Order: sequence, then C-alpha cells, then structure tokens
Amino acid sequence: MKKAFTIGVATALVVLSAAGPAAADDEPFGRWRQPACGTVNGDGSVTYTRNDGRTIAPTSQVLRPVVYTTGLVALDRPDELLAMSNNALLTSQDAGCTWATVGKVNGRNTELVAARGGRAYAWDRDGNLTLATSGAVTQLTSPAGEVAGLGVDRYRGDRLRVSDGRGQLHESRDGGRTWRTVGVPAWAQGDLVLVYTAVFDPYDLNHVVVGGSDTGARVTFDGGRTWTASTGLSKTGGKVNVFSAAISPAAPNVVYAMGLDIGEADGGAPSGGRHIYRSFDGGRRFAPVVDHGDGVTLANGPLLAPHPTDPGVLYFDFGTGWAATGTDIYKYDARRNQVTVNHNAYDRVTSIAFNPSNPGVMYLGVAEEV
Repeated sequence: MKKAFTIGVATALVVLSAAGPAAADDEPFGRWRQPACGTVNGDGSVTYTRNDGRTIAPTSQVLRPVVYTTGLVALDRPDELLAMSNNALLTSQDAGCTWATVGKVNGRNTELVAARGGRAYAWDRDGNLTLATSGAVTQLTSPAGEVAGLGVDRYRGDRLRVSDGRGQLHESRDGGRTWRTVGVPAWAQGDLVLVYTAVFDPYDLNHVVVGGSDTGARVTFDGGRTWTASTGLSKTGGKVNVFSAAISPAAPNVVYAMGLDIGEADGGAPSGGRHIYRSFDGGRRFAPVVDHGDGVTLANGPLLAPHPTDPGVLYFDFGTGWAATGTDIYKYDARRNQVTVNHNAYDRVTSIAFNPSNPGVMYLGVAEEV
C-alpha cells in the first residue's frame, strides 16, 4: 500500500422528523445549497470542511467536554441536517451554518440513518426506540433489547430493519411502531458471538453484512433466510473480529470492513492484525487494502464513511483526547492505491455526512473528551 500524507490544522431507536412525508416521486436530497458561512453558529458539536479536513470551519462556541456527536445526517429536505450530540437532537436548516437544539432523546452513543420525508431514524445499542416529529418525542417499543444496526428503505421511509445482538433481523413497515421477525439469526444459538456491527444496503434491505467476534463477517442477500460466512479476512482462515463495516452508497456491491486478525496479532505481525478490507461482491469475499502502521493508526471499530458517489473512496479516522493528540482523517483512494491524511485538534471525529449537492463538503460531528 502506497501512502501519501498531507497535514492540515484545524454514535434508542428514534424517528426524527423535520416535516411531513415527501411525495412518492420526489428525488431525495434535491435543491441543496452549500454552506455560505465562514463560522458555524452553534455549540461546537458540528462543523464542516471543503478539503477532506485540511481546513475546518471554526465554530462560534468552543465544544465543552464531555461530548460525543455520534449521529449526523443530511435530510431530503433542502439544506436540513440532524445530529445527535450526547442525547441532544440538533438541527440545521441552512446547510450546516446554524445549529439549534430540538430536544432530548433516550439513549447513548446514538446513531442516525436518514429516511424519506425529512426524517432520520436514530438507534443505540441498548435498543431504545423513540419517535420525534417537529420536536415532539414519543417512546416506541423496540423489537430487541440490543441493536447492532439499522437500515431504511431509500424510497419508503416507513420501512426499516434492524439487527439484534444475535444477527436476527426485524422489520417494521409503519415507521417503527410495530415489528416482525424475518429470517434466521446470522449465527446459531449455541455460538458465542458478540455482534459488533450490522450494515444494510439502502437499495435492498435483504442485503445485510454483520460483523462479529472471532468468526469474522456474514452476509445475506435474502433478508436473513440464509447467511454466508465471508472469506478473505484471514490468510490462514483463523479467527477475526470484524468491528465495523459500511456498504458503499455509490455501488452496494462494494463493502468495506475493519477487522482484527487474531492470529496475526498473536504472531506479532507489523500490522498488529488490524486491517481495512474491501469486497467487490457485496461481502462474500474480502481482501485487505489498508494496514495498521506506516503512518496509519487503526483502532478497533473506527468510523467508516464511504464517499457517496465514488465507491473507490473511503474516509476513516483515528483520534484521542490523550495528551492532546487530536484526530487524523484518512482518505483511502483505490484508484491511486493511496492513503492521505489531514490532522485536526479535535479529540475525535465521531460522525461524517456529505452535502448532497457537493460531496466535497463534509460535515463533521466531533467529540471533546478532556
């Protein structure tokens, strides 16, 4: 892997709605503007960059610890975004220049998934489920006590699926009010597997990739009726932990994952066994494309943010508040077989969203730990 480095300075299931449902034939994310501000007005939880993090827009307030902005999405209403900062729901209606608090939701490390109709679904590992519209918050019943991931049908905002902590899928067709179980668990009942992540193809909710402890990843293309163990995560076929994954919105056959090859780690490999992998067939077969080391730091379960229009580009990061280390935002470019990096002073970048009209504008949800 060739690596070129440039330096710049600088995560309850909840349904959140900013407006009523969209017309069925509306194209998602139409008529978006780019942010017109030099400084973002808000509490400092969200900012933006136009150059992969080389320079980052300042904020009117300094972020005060301890804050983790683990959810951030652009909506299909022009210029509207939602973010989760700790358990506070934030909204912007001017393409990310001004942020205000909508209200509080139950949960911690809450993530967001955008849906049609000016909505986003938010979820956390503890399975909290809440519905919020125009600032009103209504508690809902969750299908499971533990949730590993959530997906929403790109064209039907009321249809969503979640994976529970066993890789069992559950579906709702009424916006998370009622649920039914679909398919079978990704792992058998007797398998001692911790499911770290589950990611859904928004164009086909039957396509799901789950990552777990020791046994790597599994993929289904029929809504969980059958599951296939992913290959290529270990050269020796040994145990692998898959901590995070992402399906490219530009080409759902391209899947990225971050994993730890336990055999390599125990054997003292220079990478420590940590790799980012890529699949070209939806998650059946993976190959390592980025290794830990040589200027790249891979922690367990980094944020993975595929480019919205280029399946060959993936953003990921490493950051910590320890000793004012700051955060590196990495960009993997498959065409160049290259990783570039830009540094900023935030303790961590915990969520990334892209401006729908110009993906060169990246919104950053940041964290302050110290």
